[in-house]
Amino acid sequence: QRRINPGVLNLMLSVAMLALLIAAFLPLININYPWLRIVYCIGAVAAVVVRLLQRLEYRRNPDTPLRVRRLQHIEFWSALAYLASAYFMVDDPYHPGNWLGFLLAGAALQLFTSFMIPYAEKKESEKKNSLNDRK
Repeated sequence: QRRINPGVLNLMLSVAMLALLIAAFLPLININYPWLRIVYCIGAVAAVVVRLLQRLEYRRNPDTPLRVRRLQHIEFWSALAYLASAYFMVDDPYHPGNWLGFLLAGAALQLFTSFMIPYAEKKESEKKNSLNDRK
């Protein structure tokens, strides 16, 4: 089985999030170009693809703790919120409350998991180390 380099996935996700940020911020300060919606949609689709590939990588590793896998699911749902946001941005760009709500929901989930995944991994490694020390 061919494995995907996590560094490449993280780089792709960073580019996708940067595209989302730029394409979402510029219309809020009244810089409206039609191609910004396309950039936003590409960023949202790229975020979903990267999250799917990351989930496949975590599933291949049987040592991934259950809590981390659950947090990965939340990250995937945040990417789906970005995709819903892209739909509303294209469908009704003149009412930013619709797409902005999904964008903020996805960002909140992303922020939560960005803190909780390292915490859960650290806690799991401490748990394994304490079990090894007892032996």
